[in-house]
Amino acid sequence: MRTLIRRLQLNICVAFAAIVFVTGCGTPDNDDITEKPVSTGFEIPETGTYDSVDNGAIIVSVDKDAKTVTFHNRKVNRNYTLNYDGTGKVYDKYGSALVMEQLACGDVVDVTFLKSKKLMNSISKSADVWEYTDVKDFEIDELTGRITLPDGKYRFNKDLLIFSEGNKSQLIDINPCDTLKISGSEHDIYSIVIEQGHGYLRLKGQEYFEGGWIEVGNKIIKTVSKDMLIAVPVGSYDVRLSNGDYEGKRSVTIEKNRETELDVSDMVQPDETKYGAIVFVTDPSDAEIYADGEKVDTTKPLSLEYGIHQLIVRAEGYDTLTQYIKVGQESATMEITLEKVKEPSAGGNVGPSPSPAPVVTTFVTQAVTAFETSDYKVKVEAPEGVEVYVDGSYVGIAPVEFAKMPGSHVITLRKDGYETRSYTITLDSLLQNETFSFAELKSENGEEEE
Repeated sequence: MRTLIRRLQLNICVAFAAIVFVTGCGTPDNDDITEKPVSTGFEIPETGTYDSVDNGAIIVSVDKDAKTVTFHNRKVNRNYTLNYDGTGKVYDKYGSALVMEQLACGDVVDVTFLKSKKLMNSISKSADVWEYTDVKDFEIDELTGRITLPDGKYRFNKDLLIFSEGNKSQLIDINPCDTLKISGSEHDIYSIVIEQGHGYLRLKGQEYFEGGWIEVGNKIIKTVSKDMLIAVPVGSYDVRLSNGDYEGKRSVTIEKNRETELDVSDMVQPDETKYGAIVFVTDPSDAEIYADGEKVDTTKPLSLEYGIHQLIVRAEGYDTLTQYIKVGQESATMEITLEKVKEPSAGGNVGPSPSPAPVVTTFVTQAVTAFETSDYKVKVEAPEGVEVYVDGSYVGIAPVEFAKMPGSHVITLRKDGYETRSYTITLDSLLQNETFSFAELKSENGEEEE
């Protein structure tokens, strides 16, 4: 009986072992297994996987909540949006790791991505792109597509991207007193970011100073006129006014897009009129000098009253220099060197290498605000009913006309209860009238004027 039971147990064990072998249970060699894949509804790409590259793309926007970045492709002049997650790599131009929060609108970058999934693989600041920050000394000529910086002239085209406070802006919105970040390659500019904007300064009780000068820090020097409204960079400044025997100084703080009124009626302080003798030395030696609109005889010292004076220096084949000087001593020698007219190179590796931001040139400021008599006019047609200022000087209520003067000018629009706006326009020298219509002003609560 025992022998029968043992045989049954042995048979059961053999049968069980056969089942285990046939069904593959246990721990067989992994090379003998072929598992059937199970669909999860999505695929996770391997790190470093991409099928598309865009070198020199410009960041248009970064949505941290949606985890998306919108880029501008300069070659086809179109935008596209990519998703990003923890697998994407971010680098600066030298290969050091960054985080997405360190990238901003206007940055020029190289991007790799999976086009079918619109998923970013890597992003790095372009190695061959320079970037100037804190740029305060610049001149934009929209007609020729040139921007002049302290180290030379640069080109831009109609596709130039401009940003302000994370939003797209326009060339006309850049005020000469703004602070910019400019990016480009060689002598071509790709993007501009308005890093710091401006507010407005209005004078009250300035009658004794009309026809004299106002100096705001070392940023702005202008002729004082009735009902003037000056665009001033955000910040705190000493404001100096002078007109013959009258002079005074006050401190003021300018806030962005806000109007600050400064009462100067009690600043009048009569003083003895003093004069200084200025000897000019110019390169080239035959350059013509005009002081306050009058041609200077450079063969002898020029006697100028203490205070602010405007100089214009010009010579054939050289860039004209407009500069303001402050006379405050009995005698001085002033050396002036003009730059030869030149165009940026059409090719080759002639662009600047990354360097500190350009330094502001003291007393070189906006265009003179006096308007010459002209047979041709500029008309500001809209928005109707707003006050219109040209380079800080009041010209009337829109629609209004003023004499046409070629060059760059700042048009400021103002109305009680609405946000003041400024636009920079460039007027050509063609013998024809010009008309401008601007966007409606927004009320102080953010609504547009009706």
